[in-house]
Amino acid sequence: MEGDKTRNGENRMVRVIVIVPAFNEGESIVKTVQSLKSLMPDWQSRNLELSILIVDDGSRDRTGDLAREEGVYQVIRHHANLGLGAAVRSGLTFAETEDFDIAVKFDADLQHDPRDILPLITPILENRADIVYGNRHQRIDYVMPLVRRWGNTAFTRLMRWLTGWPLEDSQPGIIALGKNYLHRFYMPGDYNYTQQILVDSYRKGMRFAHVPVAFRKRTTGRSFISLKYPFKVLPQIFIVLVAVKPLRVFGPLGGFFLGAGGLIFLVEFIHFLLGEYERPVQHVFLVLGLLLFGLQTLFFGILAHLIVDPGRRQ
Repeated sequence: MEGDKTRNGENRMVRVIVIVPAFNEGESIVKTVQSLKSLMPDWQSRNLELSILIVDDGSRDRTGDLAREEGVYQVIRHHANLGLGAAVRSGLTFAETEDFDIAVKFDADLQHDPRDILPLITPILENRADIVYGNRHQRIDYVMPLVRRWGNTAFTRLMRWLTGWPLEDSQPGIIALGKNYLHRFYMPGDYNYTQQILVDSYRKGMRFAHVPVAFRKRTTGRSFISLKYPFKVLPQIFIVLVAVKPLRVFGPLGGFFLGAGGLIFLVEFIHFLLGEYERPVQHVFLVLGLLLFGLQTLFFGILAHLIVDPGRRQ
């Protein structure tokens, strides 16, 4: 992508938009915007055009106004706090509509270093990847809370299993998406956007890369992760599992009900052979119900697999 030529033979500027979701980030938004804008002179010498988009997700402070005063490219405001995923979706939709070449999601709290954006987008510029995730584990400068470490490890292992990609960090606050994906993305949920993007891009045959990035302790604002977060995310994770590997979900579930029905039948039949029961099966409707439900669940998983698998290869 870097060094693309126009019809006149001149190098075309690669348009990169940095999407910054923000909710009550008035304490940090000015510094964040200024830090991003400081990249512009060096980027211009590389034929990279940097634009900053702030998605104000229903802030009750002056987050959006302060960003406008700093001269960002655009501020999108949600009238209510819809969630981080909804803010990212609004940003990606804007990037697609405005025909940007690369979109970078960047946190408003400056836990990430703006200087890492250029290395992050390099695999896309060199046409080696469509999706690039920052990997915080090599350059983190504080001890992440235990609950967050456990959650990140669990989600990363789940995404690695679903995609087969060499994922080390599935939930960074800094990711880059190329034009190939921007024009095809689908992200319906309002919360776990990182997992949704990974699964969606995997199913659409995108190329993935990891880049080490710095990660600092938050000094302003408040994290979106709370005790309510798992209860919001888990239903979406289940939907992700069903969407990507339905047979892995419905196969064991169907097998469980088939096994339960078969076990009850076997136990009661043995009692019948021993003369302890008058009928071969005492609980006929229970056994039939378990067996039929197990078969239906298994067949549903097979059907869903046949529908999903061809779509993933397209």
